Amino acid sequence: MADGRGRSARRRRQAGEGRLIMPFGERLRLHGGGVEPSGAAIAFSFEGETIAARAGESLAASLAAAGHLGLRQAGPDTRRGIFCGMGACQECLVEIDGRGGQRACMVKAEPGMTVRRNDPQKAALAPLGDPPSGDPRPESHDAVIIGAGPAGLAAARVLAQGGVRPIILDERDQPGGQYFKPLAASQRFLSGGEDAQFAEGRRLIEEVMALGAEVRPGQAVWQAGIESGKVSLATIGAAGAGLITARTVLIATGAYERPTPLPGWTLPGVMTTGALQTLARSYRIVPGARILIAGNGPLNWQAALEIARGGGHVVAVLESGRPSHFRSVSTFAGMLAADPALTLQGLRMRAELARTGIPLHEGYRLAAVQGDGKAEAARAVAVSGSGAELRFGVDTVALGYGFVPSTTLVRMLGGPVIVDPSHGFPKAVRDAEGRSGSLPVWIAGDGGEGGGRKVAAAEGEIAGAAMLAALGRGVPDAERAEARQAKARALRFQRHLWTAFAAPASAAANLPDTIICRCENVTAGQIATVRASGIRDLGSLKRQTRLGMGRCQGRYCAGEALRLLRDGDLSAAKPADLFAPQAPEKPVPAIMLGSEKPEWGGHREVETRPHPPVALVADPLAATCDLLVIGAGIIGVSTALYAARGGMDTVVIDAGPANSQASGGNAGSLHVQLLSWDFGQKAMAGGNPALQTLPLQRDAVLLWKALEAELGADFEITTTGGLMVAENHHQTDFLRRKVEAERSVGIDVEVIGRADLARIAPQISERMVVASHCPLEGKINPLKATPALVAEAKRCGARFSHGHAVKSISRDGARFTVTTGAATISARRVVIAAGGWSRHVGALAGVALPIRGAPLQMLVTEPTRPILGQLVAHADRHLTMKQAANGNLIIGGAWTAGTDSSTGFARVLRESIEGNLWVAARTVPALAGLNLLRSWAAMNVNIDGAPLMGEIPGAPGLYIAATANGYTLGPLVGRMTAEMVLGHPRAPALDIFTLARFG
Repeated sequence: MADGRGRSARRRRQAGEGRLIMPFGERLRLHGGGVEPSGAAIAFSFEGETIAARAGESLAASLAAAGHLGLRQAGPDTRRGIFCGMGACQECLVEIDGRGGQRACMVKAEPGMTVRRNDPQKAALAPLGDPPSGDPRPESHDAVIIGAGPAGLAAARVLAQGGVRPIILDERDQPGGQYFKPLAASQRFLSGGEDAQFAEGRRLIEEVMALGAEVRPGQAVWQAGIESGKVSLATIGAAGAGLITARTVLIATGAYERPTPLPGWTLPGVMTTGALQTLARSYRIVPGARILIAGNGPLNWQAALEIARGGGHVVAVLESGRPSHFRSVSTFAGMLAADPALTLQGLRMRAELARTGIPLHEGYRLAAVQGDGKAEAARAVAVSGSGAELRFGVDTVALGYGFVPSTTLVRMLGGPVIVDPSHGFPKAVRDAEGRSGSLPVWIAGDGGEGGGRKVAAAEGEIAGAAMLAALGRGVPDAERAEARQAKARALRFQRHLWTAFAAPASAAANLPDTIICRCENVTAGQIATVRASGIRDLGSLKRQTRLGMGRCQGRYCAGEALRLLRDGDLSAAKPADLFAPQAPEKPVPAIMLGSEKPEWGGHREVETRPHPPVALVADPLAATCDLLVIGAGIIGVSTALYAARGGMDTVVIDAGPANSQASGGNAGSLHVQLLSWDFGQKAMAGGNPALQTLPLQRDAVLLWKALEAELGADFEITTTGGLMVAENHHQTDFLRRKVEAERSVGIDVEVIGRADLARIAPQISERMVVASHCPLEGKINPLKATPALVAEAKRCGARFSHGHAVKSISRDGARFTVTTGAATISARRVVIAAGGWSRHVGALAGVALPIRGAPLQMLVTEPTRPILGQLVAHADRHLTMKQAANGNLIIGGAWTAGTDSSTGFARVLRESIEGNLWVAARTVPALAGLNLLRSWAAMNVNIDGAPLMGEIPGAPGLYIAATANGYTLGPLVGRMTAEMVLGHPRAPALDIFTLARFG
């Protein structure tokens, strides 16, 4: 294998120059460079092995120095290691003293720690923190800056000089960001050893703090929103949760390195250039003895040189551009004119690479990394397509192919974005001062659009001045003009720089086994299979493959997945094509967020838009059919399935893909007993409609199980029973009355005592004294069940057309003419099965339907070992809780979500997250050992607690099919609706579920 080393460099290494041959115990620690160790020698254990470390090092750095790169257990025989080095990718997870889900790159090593690989199947579930004593303590400030890098610090200086004391929040333990990368406490500078980059960062931080800015390290923003014209920021740190309201906010969260899916990129030892540079620059550690750096741009050169200066061995740098071959003298002249110092610095770096003997292979791109459980070899190919290859023996590969802006908080706040066609991820839209739309929010630095440190600093100054103006304070025009000129010069330099480094766009990953989604191990081949079925949207892909459902929340897979779905052409991609932003912004300890909220009755309704928001190109639509079903959720799909089996020519239309709204957002509970808010004082219509529905729910669960067996599919159905727990005499009395009512309509349910509860569900809190137990209750996976029913409906002849929002419904003799935004279809029969939007569809036909939307939200934890076998609810609190087949805990219970006024999407509410987690942790204390991974909201149906089915009076041929508990009841309601449409007589027992009950 060629390793790219020249003979002169080999002679120098054999002579001992550059300290490339290090004693075994220190061979992965860098030396010299004006820095020396200062941290005390400490030790901790990792998987039973004693690891020597230095105080002030991150666990990731200490483990890398000891040769341990495989950390997170990603499967029985698969491990992942340090990748981003900045806490975004969640790949370096470890368990520390029983506390799982800890990012090794973000936690400092401490003496005596017991560290293990993070393996959900072996989770100790020690509490991750302390529960709050109440709601987060609110603060109010004029200016808050999120991110303490060059942009954030520059803005803070302007604000402080203008008389406003900014609060600076940063997730890391020291300010400086990814550019300044402060030296870790494990090291110290020798006299004169501080280089220009370190010194600039130190001086800026000292100046900002001297001006009175308050820097809060270790503080992350997990949720953001706009309330009464101000920005609300929910924060989390070692001391617990906080809540800040700000008149103005600067988002300066920077960027993360662009994901580069290729064979072997998930092997331990493969990481980003930023992660490699953090280890080398901040901790003076390298993760291997044979390092290959591959990418595009001068950051890769800098990282290689810093490693070489400390005695590390870089086998080569692969540069996909050809910067040494200037396409014109004007490129170099333009760089020199815009920034002579940076241009000369680049030339010196190129000369030092040659002098040090590090081969620079221009015009080559990394193609694959090979190895047995770790990186061992790498292959590069010429970007020209000539077929030329280079091969290297390696133990570390760094990828540095550009950056993706961090936009999650911007999108949570409703800031405008576009889809960057070069990588498929969102990019914020800002005005000249960095403002995000009309929000009191500004964006500066690489979180807006990458341009390096000087662009970031200038943008920070411009945004800081604009924030001062918004607060009624001024900045001299000369200073504002100077900042704008500095940005213009820096951007000119960047344009010429990237002309020099220009590289051909890479083709989308197309090897079937290439992993695209690192968290859920979804491959390019799986995406291709889904695409072949006609799917082109990320939401449907997510529901079918779990892509984007992991800890990184799609940061590293969404862009490439969208590109694969669209054959590499993202020119028409829109923001609605993206995953919705989710809270928390990154996983956070569930126990640290929960706080008790007041209970309420019924469901909180909202006004829905006429159509759910979608961004699909309409499918072709047939001109005529026997039956048109409006709505491709579980009820509409089931209606189509049974109607097609009965011989009807059936078409299903929906504004979005099948299963994309409430059905796809359903948590998958199979309910047979009443929930606490469906009985007694909290219940709608006195609770009788819900009680009369229970026999249908019982029969529906049996139908679900029969369909799973009939289709030979795996719906992940388990009916291990449902428990509704009570913790005092009042709740116990409520349970007994509820059980008596349920038994009166034929439901198998009983009250069990504390001993039986502990035996059946040992993880239920000891404060729960009794429970009602319904053996037939359980759970199902809607992401597997609905697609199986869609496939069966299609096999039976039903046709599905997506991208069709209904605009009008009119009667034409014995038929209906239905016009969508893209086509018109004529049908003998029409079934409205549009869930929370059914009222709007009915209105188009002149029918008033008593159906409202009720947005609800669900929460998901990280996966863990089996701890909860039953569906769990509470006798006096809004709660449903279960454990999915992959180990996640899914937490719900009709907690209210909101709606986004600009998009119509349901959106999660911070207060509901906090209240839901409080009830869940009170009921299942093991939740204290888990991180909250994500949340989502969907539009539920609200009627009166019972289904609404049958032909609509006065509109022959027009039917309604809608219900709460829609996923449990879906196939049964669909089958009964199809039978009515087919002309079968309706059973008298179903009369109570028609519109007649509303008069």
